[in-house]
Amino acid sequence: MKNQKIIVLQVDLEDDPIKIKDYIDYHSNVWPEVIQDLKDRPIGRMRIYNVSDRLVMLLEVDENFKLEDGIHIEPPRTKVKEWSETMFPLLKKLESGEFDTWKEMNKVFDTDDYS
Repeated sequence: MKNQKIIVLQVDLEDDPIKIKDYIDYHSNVWPEVIQDLKDRPIGRMRIYNVSDRLVMLLEVDENFKLEDGIHIEPPRTKVKEWSETMFPLLKKLESGEFDTWKEMNKVFDTDDYS
């Protein structure tokens, strides 16, 4: 079995109940091409959680996976690009006019450090 690591990311949605619901609804039936792209990348497992307008993503990936290479295959496949373009307007718009992006979170605590 390969050695794996977990990468945790966060992003904020627009603080709008309709946009939050839309994001959750889209993710209840993700397009098959997007799922296949993640498997081809390969992403071992992806989970997204939310509280209010905050999203947290957990990626289980091979220990050699480099986040800077991207989560999806580059250049993006047509349906993956369309998916991303559908998701961007649901994200929080920053003062710069750009949409918020997924950012890696730092690990603060792990019970395994106390074995």
